[in-house]
Amino acid sequence: MIEQIKHVNQLDYIVIGVYIVMLSVVGVYLTRFNKTSDDFFKGGGKIPWWIAGLSTFVSGFSAFMFVAAAGYTYANGLPAVLMFTSAFWGYWLGYYVYARKWSRARLSSPMEFLTRRYSQSTTYYYTLLSIIPAILGLGLSIYILCIFISTALGIVSMEFNLGFVTLGGLEFTIVVAGLVLLIYTSAGGLWAVVITDVLQFIVIIIITILIFPLTFAALGAGEGVIGGIRTLVADSPPGYLSFIAVLKNPVFYLAYITNTMLGYNAAWYVGQRYYSVPTERDARKMAVLAGILSLILPLLWIAPTMAARLLFPDMNAIWPELTDPSEASFVTLALVLLPNGLIGISISAILAATMSSVDTQINYVASILVKDVYIKARRNITGEIPSERRQLRMGRITAFALGVSAIFTALIVQRTHGVFEFALMYYSWFAPSLLTPVMLGFVYTKTPSWSGIASVTAGLIVVLLANVAFDVSAYQYQVNVFGGVLASGLVFWISAFWKDRKIEHIKRIEAFRQDMRTPVTETGKQLDRNALDSYRIVGWLTAIIGAVLMILYLVPASIEVHRLNLIIGIGTTSVGFWVLFYFHRLTKNIKKQDDHIT
Repeated sequence: MIEQIKHVNQLDYIVIGVYIVMLSVVGVYLTRFNKTSDDFFKGGGKIPWWIAGLSTFVSGFSAFMFVAAAGYTYANGLPAVLMFTSAFWGYWLGYYVYARKWSRARLSSPMEFLTRRYSQSTTYYYTLLSIIPAILGLGLSIYILCIFISTALGIVSMEFNLGFVTLGGLEFTIVVAGLVLLIYTSAGGLWAVVITDVLQFIVIIIITILIFPLTFAALGAGEGVIGGIRTLVADSPPGYLSFIAVLKNPVFYLAYITNTMLGYNAAWYVGQRYYSVPTERDARKMAVLAGILSLILPLLWIAPTMAARLLFPDMNAIWPELTDPSEASFVTLALVLLPNGLIGISISAILAATMSSVDTQINYVASILVKDVYIKARRNITGEIPSERRQLRMGRITAFALGVSAIFTALIVQRTHGVFEFALMYYSWFAPSLLTPVMLGFVYTKTPSWSGIASVTAGLIVVLLANVAFDVSAYQYQVNVFGGVLASGLVFWISAFWKDRKIEHIKRIEAFRQDMRTPVTETGKQLDRNALDSYRIVGWLTAIIGAVLMILYLVPASIEVHRLNLIIGIGTTSVGFWVLFYFHRLTKNIKKQDDHIT
């Protein structure tokens, strides 16, 4: 099927351009939502739960899922299901425990939790440890995205003369993608992040629904989707459709699931979403939504990627320039099965997956630097707290600076392994040690104020020693995860034998305990104006995407593609207009309530 791979044409560029313009316009428009720094960093705590839930789910995605994870699925088969649906269990733990606790913490920035539960010194310490890894993670995400976008667009070997500098195709893609992120993230804040995440969710689910039936219909060779499934079952390599690999290396999969449970409950961006909605009931509802999506949607792209193993048995012949060609398996499905125009949407989907992850990281890291560092440092130096206008301006400047740093990091990062392996190791170096005191600190509050610093330090030292002093290369990921978690957790529990003596620490932690016992309930039935407007914006964006799909019906394609395109286009447009109808009904009801009161 190599000869059937299509090249991106002008129609695809137009579609991608429309998508990029939509993101930028939305970000600039949503500047009007931000009157205070709380609006910029937590949406004023008024973001509708379903928007926050979709944003939380999409933020856990990136090009890693469509690229690196696709490569793992292509090579290993069914065990990928266990790994890439594990977020489902993470969100269900969130539903029962952490959604409520993050909401009750009543925070304005994620790391404020560390100040309330431990100490201000702990927040500074975490900030010092977290910022550089966060910027490296941002650059890695953009790099993973752009190496495949530039390849799919056919510009990887081209040069672009910008007058003052000449950039290669990959570098040019990094700069353009980074600039779009800068525009809407530094302008619109968390409102821009969550609403554009909904847009990105729509694009991702559209391309996923398109690829799934078309892949199995192609594999069925005239016998339809069911025939394709039968072919996958009958012709897959030995062990490909079994969990034998899991049984042979259970510790690796247990480590992956452990890291996932940590990330989807203690990661700063998840906490930020949980306290950005009005009530703890809303926080639990968004955990349910994100959990269900994390179980269903990965299955819809895991299965086609497994089928790609039979459709494209020699990926090296297709992508000889890539270090790990199997990581292009999902992209190859799109280039083979979709007509031009829809290829542009598939590239936009991968663009969306990474942008939703990167914009989230930029916003929460900016909130940490402004709320937990800048404001407190300014107060200590001058004795004054900066005005809301100054905090908002500093938030935008910080988000912009982080975006620029991410672009430069992406430009200089070098790959030495396949993306999946590198990303896996990168997160295992830091996340287990940093996140374990967060998870434990929520559920057990009788350790002293210094226990957070001691715990994370112990975890990082163990991981460092394991990687430097011993040869654990065969089990490096497992050692990093379990070493970080166990060392950090052990020191946390041992520290409980010491008690705080300072009255200020005792009072602060007691206030935190009291908040943990006090539910966050709804203060009023009427929606915040920004929350109400978010329905209208999401409705119009959804309807526009549906309209683009119906226009693409005019592009020559197979009957199957035409049928799917039309059904999805009509469905998407209908959902958009239903959201608009719901917005007008809410507006009408609120107006009636106001008239009744007056």
